[in-house]
Amino acid sequence: MHIVKRLNILIVAHELSPKQGSECAVGWNIVTNLSKYHNLTVIYAKTNQFQTSDYESSVKEYFTNKEEFLGLKLVPVPQPKTTIFFVKINSLIKSETSAIGFAPLYYTGYKAWQKKAFQTASILLKESKFDIVHQLTSISFREPGYLWQLNVPFVWGPCSGLVKIPTSFYGILTLKEIGFELLRKTANFFQSNFSYRINRAINKASIIYPVTIDDLIYFKSRTKFDVRQMLDVGTYLRLNNNISIKNNDNSPLKLLWIGRLVYTKALDLLLYALNLDTRLNEKIELTIIGDGPLFNRYQDLSVKLNLVNITWLGNISHNQVFSQLQNSDVLVQTSIKEATSAVILEALTFGLPVICHDAFGMSYAINETCGIKIPLITPNKSIEGFSKAILKLTSQPEELARLKKGAINRAKELSWNSMAMTIANDYLTIHKNHENTINK
Repeated sequence: MHIVKRLNILIVAHELSPKQGSECAVGWNIVTNLSKYHNLTVIYAKTNQFQTSDYESSVKEYFTNKEEFLGLKLVPVPQPKTTIFFVKINSLIKSETSAIGFAPLYYTGYKAWQKKAFQTASILLKESKFDIVHQLTSISFREPGYLWQLNVPFVWGPCSGLVKIPTSFYGILTLKEIGFELLRKTANFFQSNFSYRINRAINKASIIYPVTIDDLIYFKSRTKFDVRQMLDVGTYLRLNNNISIKNNDNSPLKLLWIGRLVYTKALDLLLYALNLDTRLNEKIELTIIGDGPLFNRYQDLSVKLNLVNITWLGNISHNQVFSQLQNSDVLVQTSIKEATSAVILEALTFGLPVICHDAFGMSYAINETCGIKIPLITPNKSIEGFSKAILKLTSQPEELARLKKGAINRAKELSWNSMAMTIANDYLTIHKNHENTINK
């Protein structure tokens, strides 16, 4: 890609850090790659809302041993007093397993920070000319920020949050879990249909990047402007892409499952799938990485189903996860509610094919060259689909080899840099269209 003109871009990314994962990694990787192509001024949060992670310190520490990125200016904005007030209340009722606590309190505090970020953006706009403004993180559709109010072309995304668990899967949930999903679905309905700021942001956006199919359908139904699916995570391209090809012998297929042991990750679907065909007990070795409230329940289920050759590793370091990825044959991802799982992109980077549901961000990330997708219809259909897919790969080493090579190629297509190049080109198109409109 040859950028003929470096534009001046103003970005708001509440989450941005070189050390933290999740949405902080989204913010950091997109802006650092984008700075290769355009001049960026990025407003980000000095700390997370609960002030347990200091993003500014992480950024400063990163640059003590590395040169700063040319074309990248980072502007930290502290959490306002209003946010801190709501955090104090939220902390009293927040459980240890929840990242945000009571959602209405969290998003009220988050909205206050976005207002402060907008004030900062307005000041910067008086000092410098910006060609485009971009609302980047967090990726939740619930908070579009305020940049759309500026008289500058507006970009939003990647954004998500409208994924739904099909009601046909409620049978594998507890009453508490069903209640939570119904509350969430109700909140999504009212916010997506009646929030003034969300609807104004949609109508002002030159382009929106939804993550999942559900998000894509929603945004396309709301705007005549450009809406294009984009994942919220990318791959880190490895220098050594040598992959191990399973020999045509009787050695077991090494399956890997990674995630929190909670109901939305639905590990039980895989356990039932392995039990569906008795031949699989001898043909696979399954390693499970992760911990969570359902750890004991799932271990008990594996015993009840007489499953063997399962290793439960619990929580392990990131380097240990990489080691497991390098020594496995296939990643199985059973989530029934997801944006895009970062582990899927990591698996592709290590040349691992992925077996997953044909839903959410996975339906875009995984294609026939690098994995097998199972329709998200009913739990029984999923169990049957996962079982058949695994059995197929145990008996067809040539198909496994094909998918491994395809995984490496797909990882290149989904790299952070590829994502940044797409956005950088879109900036140029938006700017050109805006200039043409002004000159008419």
